[in-house]
Amino acid sequence: MSSLGDRIVEHLLANGASLDDGELAEALGVQRPAIVETCKQLEAQGLVVRNMAGGTRPVGAAAITAPLRRPAPAPAPAGEEKTFPAHARRVLSSRWGTILQRRQALLPGGVTETFELVSGNGRIVGDVVWLADRGPWEAKSAAISEAVLIVGHAGNAHRRFLVFGEEWDTLSRWLSRYRGILDGVEIWFLAGDKLEKLA
Repeated sequence: MSSLGDRIVEHLLANGASLDDGELAEALGVQRPAIVETCKQLEAQGLVVRNMAGGTRPVGAAAITAPLRRPAPAPAPAGEEKTFPAHARRVLSSRWGTILQRRQALLPGGVTETFELVSGNGRIVGDVVWLADRGPWEAKSAAISEAVLIVGHAGNAHRRFLVFGEEWDTLSRWLSRYRGILDGVEIWFLAGDKLEKLA
């Protein structure tokens, strides 16, 4: 295995999550094509697993289970719905080397919307979606779709994303049906300190 391969595996193990090719290239200071080729070699050697969205995970790490088949986490303790956005801000700010805060972002038509995870320059815009107490599958699915639509139109952002911390099964079902409408919106799942990109 090449030294780049070693660096990729070490970085994935240290971060404990699935990273896409662009994130690996940026973190390791390497051109994306080299990352793609090396990750394919690592997968052939059984050292990493790549998913359809281009994410790569190390084999043997706790995070490695088949995408969208992991059991849902235990129900959130009372009050977690209120503290989860702050936790997501800490984790994602550290991951992307910026400060994400609750701020407003511009939508088409001059409308502003408040999002939980916005960088100071507005280039990164994300929001937390909490599905507990939303009712049946149809209502939860509609809430996800609405969140995707709104964050997907955030003005000057070059990275738009949603973070979920519960309802794994609901999110998995939604992605299996509607992944095609994401149009660049990233979907992340945060359980404790373990952050995983699903789409």
